[in-house]
Amino acid sequence: MKKKLLSLILAAVMALPLTVFAENTAIRDMGNERAVLICYDNGRLVYSSLLKSENGAFNVDIPDEYKNTYKKLYYVGTDTFADFDDAEKVTPEETTAPSANPSPEPTVTPEPSPSPAASAKPTATPEAETPYEKAADGVFASALVTNVARSINSDDEEITSLTVYYQGKEVVMPVEDDVKISTAPKAHADLAGQTADSLKKGDVICTSANIAGTRIKTLDLIMRPAREDIVTSNSDYGDNFEDLFVSGSLVANKWQYEKYGAKPSNAKYSYAFGIVGTANDRVLTLLNNSGGRYRAMEIDLDKNTYVYSCDTSVKDYDFYLGGIYDIETTLPSSLLRDRITLDDRYSYNYALVRMVEGTATDIVTFNNYNY
Repeated sequence: MKKKLLSLILAAVMALPLTVFAENTAIRDMGNERAVLICYDNGRLVYSSLLKSENGAFNVDIPDEYKNTYKKLYYVGTDTFADFDDAEKVTPEETTAPSANPSPEPTVTPEPSPSPAASAKPTATPEAETPYEKAADGVFASALVTNVARSINSDDEEITSLTVYYQGKEVVMPVEDDVKISTAPKAHADLAGQTADSLKKGDVICTSANIAGTRIKTLDLIMRPAREDIVTSNSDYGDNFEDLFVSGSLVANKWQYEKYGAKPSNAKYSYAFGIVGTANDRVLTLLNNSGGRYRAMEIDLDKNTYVYSCDTSVKDYDFYLGGIYDIETTLPSSLLRDRITLDDRYSYNYALVRMVEGTATDIVTFNNYNY
């Protein structure tokens, strides 16, 4: 029974892409395409990583802090668990060269099953690859939910496993049921006080962990995308779309939000939301529902700004990780020259932007409304 339940927690990481590790410790795949490496410390799940077969083997690397833990392998799609130390190792010569297009690195976030990125004090990516000037700037970064699944931890306690895009990676957040959603925006205020299993694909959240980075302490819903197009529907979300992402007068009851037609705030951390007008390698222009350039907001971009995209034209949503060159607009250039009517002749892309000192660090785009 425990094995059956434990397999549920792995369902949340089955969507994670392949990681090819530098140390290239290889384990024979036993005919399975995917496996999950699970590390325990005194019976507590502390690290997990999805492995995908390449040329008959799983390439494995374990962060130094977890190399002395008790390790098991779960072969996805089976009832098979194996002790890591007993698994059949193969030498690099027994496998051919890895695929030319490895997927981004999976890991675990600040939560009950932490990884290097899974701490209240996350390990930042190398400076050249992150938009955060300081590691602390990424602690409360927004995260895009790509999957929600019920599972069980190593103590046989039911939890919710959230697969999310966070700090430029796809990771898994196990959230215990005693952690409630602290705040939610006005459009979904009823979600405040509920557990993580009430979240859905496409939700944008933020979390905090305990000092040890072993347990999520707080969970806030920043935004849930509307199913119908925002500007052409009969719903009024406010001049700044604030009902979609603001709780009370702040985002997650913590941060300022930027207003169209007003001077930028002096807040270190702030948010903005709007229609994607234009984007290049330096500036993102957002529009509110008035449609004219005089109601536009220009936001500075960092070359390493994280961009997470949600395709709303698909019933169950499609997601992908990207960068600033993946921000797209479907609107005619004349919209920025003249005030035109925003109606269902056009398809709309929207962006929720998190800024640090006025520069975008984390962007979630919701694409292809009215597509």
